[in-house]
Order: sequence, then C-alpha cells, then structure tokens
Amino acid sequence: MKYKFIAIIYLFTLNSFVFSQEIRDQLSNEKISFVEIYSDKGDLIGVTNVGGVFPIDLKNKIKSSKTEKLAFVNSFFETEIIETKDFNDRAVFKMNPIINELKEVVISPNKDKNQYLVLKTYVRSLQINNGKIHYFMDGIVEYYISLKTKKVKIKFISNRSFENKSIKQLKEKGLTKIFFQITGAPMLNEFLNYNNLIENYNFQKTDLEIKITSKDDNSVKGNLFTNKNGTNLSLGFITNDKPKVMKGLGIENILENYNINSFFSASNSEEFGFNALMYFKETRNYKIKAKKDIEYQKVDVTHEVFVLDYRFSEEIDAKKLDQNYSFTKSSSYSEEYWEKVNNVLFQPLAEPIELFIKENLIELK
Repeated sequence: MKYKFIAIIYLFTLNSFVFSQEIRDQLSNEKISFVEIYSDKGDLIGVTNVGGVFPIDLKNKIKSSKTEKLAFVNSFFETEIIETKDFNDRAVFKMNPIINELKEVVISPNKDKNQYLVLKTYVRSLQINNGKIHYFMDGIVEYYISLKTKKVKIKFISNRSFENKSIKQLKEKGLTKIFFQITGAPMLNEFLNYNNLIENYNFQKTDLEIKITSKDDNSVKGNLFTNKNGTNLSLGFITNDKPKVMKGLGIENILENYNINSFFSASNSEEFGFNALMYFKETRNYKIKAKKDIEYQKVDVTHEVFVLDYRFSEEIDAKKLDQNYSFTKSSSYSEEYWEKVNNVLFQPLAEPIELFIKENLIELK
C-alpha cells in the first residue's frame, strides 16, 4: 500500500508538470507566439512564449488572479475572451486570424536622387506599472529611413497623451523625482530586414515555417511564416532565463523580456524589409527600482506601428525631429485621426484596456 500511495503521488506530480497549455491558430493549427493575457480590469497578467505556450509562472499568475475573464490579445488575431474558471480545464486555446486577402505591396525608389523612404504611420504605445496602465500615447508619425545607411529618424505629426495620476513615480521625495518612461514611438528594429536577420541567426526550414535559432546555442528565438498574404516575423531577443541588467543614475533596471512581432506584404520571405512593412509591434517587460529601494516595480510596455502610406523623399522635409520612446506631455491634433486607421491589420484596443484608460487616465492638454 505504501508503494502504491507513493506511485500515485508521483504520477499526479508528473502529470502536473507534463500538462502543457498553448494557443493555436484556429485555421492552420500553428502555435501563436507572444500572446498577451489581460484581466477583465485591463491589467496585463503576462505573455506566452515564442512557442505559444503558457510558462509556469504565467499559469500561476492566472490561477492566483481575481479576474473573472481573460482576454487573449495578438495583433494578427481576433481578441479571444474566456472565463477564468475554464482556464485550467483546457490544454489548447484557439484564436481566429484577421487576415483574409492582402494585395502585395513592395515599393522601390524610381529616382536615384531619392535619399529616404518615408513611412506614414499610426503609432500607439502603452506603459503598464504593476499591472495598471500608467501612460498611453498614440499619434501619426513619419519614419524617415535612409536608403543608404538604413538609419531611422522620426517626426510626430499629431498625438494624444494620457496619464494615470494615481500611480506614483519610481521615486518621489521632496523635490526629487525619478521617472521611468518609455512610452512613445518605437525605433524600427534593424532585424526588419531579411539580410540582417539571416546574418545574425540560423534558419531551420520546415514545411510550414522557418525557425529562427541562435548561432550560439541553437535555441529557438522566433519564426517566419509566409503565405499568399505576406510574411509574419516573430522574434524574441531577451527572455526570463537570461535577463539584461542595467544600472545607472540611481536606478536598477532589469529587462526580462523583449520581443517583436511584425507583418510584411512580401509573400517571398527573402524580400521583406522596410519597403514592405505593414505592421510592427514591440513588447518589453522590466523590473525596476531606485537604488536604495527593496521592492521592484514591474513595468510592461507595448508599442505598435501601423503603416498607412509610403513615399520617397530627397531629404528630411520635417523642420524638427522627435526622439524615439519619448512621451510627449501634451496632446496636439486638429482632427480625430484615431477614428479611422487605414490599415487592414488594425484592431481597436481590447475592451478591458479601453475601459481602463477611459475610467482612470486623463488626457494631457
């Protein structure tokens, strides 16, 4: 009896470790990388990994949360809402893709004197501190990309800026305040280009995808999916097991996760680049604290770029340029640009996020 009892405990424990939960495409059944999980209050609980799997720590956070519903958010799929009470009983969750038919658009300069590719975009950015949205910013941004050096510069044409005044800064004492703000227009990543990507990573081709692996240890870092609609790139640079620790100016900053998700209209994976970019998303997860503090703040940031139009220019024709990841402290717009975003991949923010912003953030004017 004793041995049987031990065996039962062993099998139960083994089963709890083996039971894997993942999110897949409803149509292709492929795993979906980097799906964001939100509570019904708009709090970010966590993000699935590059393989579409719920890590153990994320599952524990979901189980310990008080939310009644979970929102699964990925820019290429319709937001999926499930009851939290049903989460433990399912091994696989399905999401419906939003892409149907896209016209391939890859543009090339037609004059030698053109020096820049200019992307007109709609950008939106969220910063979440300890699960609560702290800053939200969106706007119309032009990206100037040098055809020679590929260096990128930006200019905000219009913007809205919102802040949750109830959330304290990293450190507030007397006249001393330490801010951690990374909300704003993101830098377009250098790996949004096939040649840069293949130069720095190994490719493993299968029938359905190209797995992107590290040249150091051959670990899977991301994937490329190509079909008649275009090419989807998912890539993780930093993960929990190998965080990046940064110290300076009285702040300790640990970057635990950093990944990107992007879509290109090029149906040939070897042709993707800035001139075919339709969508870009960047997600970062930090732990930060002032030098003398004991507890860390958890800071999660997402940036999205929806390309609206392309043009070429002989020069940077904007009078004053802006900085990446820079929060503008006042709104500036003449029309409601956010009401109609002309990009087939655009989706409104998930309902819990929109509701939280409406009820808890104020627009800075």
